[in-house]
Amino acid sequence: MNPSWMIMPMSELTWQRTPLITIAFFLFRQLKQFVTNISNLIPVLAAVFVAGKNAVWLPFALAGGYLVFTIINAVLQQRFFLYAIAEDAVHIRSGLFNRQHLTLKYERIQQAEIHEAWYFRPFKLTILSVDSAGSAGKEVMIPGLTMPLAQELRQRMLAVHEGVPASSATPTDAEQHQPTTFEQRFPVSEIVRAGIIDNKLFVLLAVLIYPMSQLDLLEDYVVPWVQANVSWLSEGNAWLLVSGAVIAGLALLFLLAIVVSLITYHDLHLTIQGERFQAKSGALSIRTLSFRYPKLQAVYVRRNLRARLLQRSVVRVSQLQPRQAQAGGQSGQQFILPVVDARFFARFRQELRLPDQELVNWQRLSNLALLGPSMWLAVLAPVAAGVLFFAAESGVIGLLLSALGWLLLQILVVLRWRNYGYSFVSSTTQPAEQWFVVRRGVFSRNENWYPRHKVQQIDVEQGPWLRLLGFAHLVLHTAAGSESIEFLPYAEAVKLQQEWTQEIAQNHRRWM
Repeated sequence: MNPSWMIMPMSELTWQRTPLITIAFFLFRQLKQFVTNISNLIPVLAAVFVAGKNAVWLPFALAGGYLVFTIINAVLQQRFFLYAIAEDAVHIRSGLFNRQHLTLKYERIQQAEIHEAWYFRPFKLTILSVDSAGSAGKEVMIPGLTMPLAQELRQRMLAVHEGVPASSATPTDAEQHQPTTFEQRFPVSEIVRAGIIDNKLFVLLAVLIYPMSQLDLLEDYVVPWVQANVSWLSEGNAWLLVSGAVIAGLALLFLLAIVVSLITYHDLHLTIQGERFQAKSGALSIRTLSFRYPKLQAVYVRRNLRARLLQRSVVRVSQLQPRQAQAGGQSGQQFILPVVDARFFARFRQELRLPDQELVNWQRLSNLALLGPSMWLAVLAPVAAGVLFFAAESGVIGLLLSALGWLLLQILVVLRWRNYGYSFVSSTTQPAEQWFVVRRGVFSRNENWYPRHKVQQIDVEQGPWLRLLGFAHLVLHTAAGSESIEFLPYAEAVKLQQEWTQEIAQNHRRWM
């Protein structure tokens, strides 16, 4: 048997091109990048909409030109995308003008996941997404693979970290030798709650408000129609129409968010086999995400205001934070449970070896942490009061508004300081895990958990103001990001740095 995708030695690499249907993959990827980066294009979009008032054809011409460019670019990307499979690595060639040759060593791969896109499912093809480690780590996607080949490659990549020889691994080796220790299916009611908690559509609305406001839709279409068809509407009760429109708009956003959640997380199924966590979901596109516990770099627990009202949390597990994610770009796929109730989270945190909340001794920052923000407010408040005194119809009202604004901001500063806490705590599970945890938030409440032995660097930072006060900031760097403990006494910060550095150096557990 010698199938076309058989693993070949390095000296006998066979470069292969993806099927023609993968043009759709490159097309949708470009459109997704456009939607993701649309906030950076607001000035350009606003200028187009304003110019379009006098030249109706301009927005359509630009949209058509972009669509044609995107289609041509997708065709060229498919034509010049090649991959080859070796015994210890996957090689990828891509690019039309800027040629790239990427080699992904199995031993450097952090995560390998299979994504069954809706436009690939009729052809029984998949997308293999790979997160590589290192300072230049990034997500790489190989589209158009058959399911047997994708599973074979995924198992070979992960077998290196599981102690199974890559040459002898099969897609079911790691799954058959360990029983399922935990399994959970999320009902439709929980997925609906996940849609209510999610706020991506609200962020998109905030981005589009200004471009939409330049179209004069209300003045040109809505107001004339209302005046012609709603006889009872007058200036005295026009607020009813405005209030109804706002409520209807928010209800529509919530409804759309719920629909997106139902499509994305349909039949969400979590399984835990030994140290492997896997979540599978999707109505149109089926996405399978997983991670192995030894690769865990951080656990994030998010509770925005809606989640707190619903008594739910969002749990996200990070294995690494690629360089482009730190710079604000797209990050790789992350293991996420979009809605978790208290009962399930109590069990799930045991699987993650997180300590119970009762064991966490939260420590608050020094009162000096209030000094900087309060001083800025003290400086800006008189300036705002002077501006409002002359801008408002009544100087007294301007002064009252500035005082009220200062009071509200000062309350937020105090609440932010009060709700911030950090702690170092050990779990009671076997084996025990030591954690560094930070909590923050005013309306939202967030907790970031980092395995203590995976801290890569500890810095003591002390600017002129801190030197004068005898304080310092302790900064802990991990593969999932950095956290700071601010306004510690300098001697205490140095002592903690030395103690933790020595403990981490003596810990020989793997961190990736």
